[in-house]
Amino acid sequence: MNITIKEVPGELHEKLRKVADQSGRSLNKQILYTLEQSVTPRKQNRTDLLNRIKARRDQMKVWLDDESLKKAITEGRQ
Repeated sequence: MNITIKEVPGELHEKLRKVADQSGRSLNKQILYTLEQSVTPRKQNRTDLLNRIKARRDQMKVWLDDESLKKAITEGRQ
């Protein structure tokens, strides 16, 4: 299938060209690679994900459990 992309801003074209050159790909192959990466779900390393969740939890000022969440919902409706 052939697709024509029109009105690509010069700055974007240069960025794509630079990345293509650095990766050893043609501009066309780089565009296809970039599009594929943008629509393909990334697999997450479970350990990394758990560590990020723990770090985010440590940054939270308030910890929400089921009871405190129900209370907040109830109070918000009053």
